Amino acid sequence: GLNSVGIQSSGGLGKVLAEWMHHGHPPMDLWSNDIRRMYPFMGTQKFLQERVSETLGLLYENHYPYRQFNNSREVRHSPIHERLREQRACFGQVAGWERPNWFAPAGVEPVYAYSFGKQNWFEYSAAEHKAAREGVALFDQSSFSKYLLQGRDACRVLQRICSANVDIEPGRIVYTHWLNERGGIEADLTVARLREDQFWVVSGAVVTHRDLDWLARNIDPDAHCFVHDITNAWAVFGIMGPHSRALLQDVLAIDLGNEAFPFGANKPVEIGCAVGRATRVSYVGELGWELYIPVDMARHAFDQLWQAGQQYGLQLAGMHALDSCRIEKKFPHFGHDIGDEDTPLDA
Repeated sequence: GLNSVGIQSSGGLGKVLAEWMHHGHPPMDLWSNDIRRMYPFMGTQKFLQERVSETLGLLYENHYPYRQFNNSREVRHSPIHERLREQRACFGQVAGWERPNWFAPAGVEPVYAYSFGKQNWFEYSAAEHKAAREGVALFDQSSFSKYLLQGRDACRVLQRICSANVDIEPGRIVYTHWLNERGGIEADLTVARLREDQFWVVSGAVVTHRDLDWLARNIDPDAHCFVHDITNAWAVFGIMGPHSRALLQDVLAIDLGNEAFPFGANKPVEIGCAVGRATRVSYVGELGWELYIPVDMARHAFDQLWQAGQQYGLQLAGMHALDSCRIEKKFPHFGHDIGDEDTPLDA
């Protein structure tokens, strides 16, 4: 339903929704009205009662940058959430995930002081940014959407959907887009080939259902290809910065040299007693690895990394620092810099 200001928009919204239904695709960027942005918990009575009441009340409030909701929080957590809270993380919420946006130093309350100017977290996030650029930083990226595709036709299916060539050797990854019939970018993600008939797709936190829907719509019904959402089964830690190799070399029982572990490689690793996978890829633009660890072993793996990282000045970094690093490197972000109206040529 629509109320208050929404009544003004109802005619236009009805028009574009009708066009969407008729043509099979939205006539413009309608992500804010796309049902695929929602998750089942967002339909619960408690969530709706709290969030709708707060949203309506915020209508005429100042819409500060990075303003967070206060209600319907603490729904989805990384397995190291309490470790990060102990380190004075200030959390924001995306798709229900409580993610560390920045970390406060000792003696400072990890709470936003909103402003249209430089906000209270700016200097702290700048230090995290600098750590990723000049030292080594750990980003909790567990909220990534993750999908497992397997079957004898999995490669053929992805070759049709992806704009890049994903028929690669097992143990390699490819950065690619999913494009619609107009050439617009429907998804921005990486694809790792684990075996001849098994692939791992990693995308952003907020687009889990959008990407699953796109896959379902584009897999031939006769194809021997099966998709599983494994988002909640794996934690992801990004170890980024010039000292990342030295730190990880002390922890992982594997050679991380350029020849043994080149950019774009994906290999099984041991992190203390935990087993997982490491991908040499970086969204911050510096040397780094993403570590994928089963959630039941994630805290153990984090403790191993945190202990080993002290001699290298390992610093925890939040989403604001990740965002500023990727902007500095000119890496686009789906939903802000690119979307279904932008083509790779435009991007």
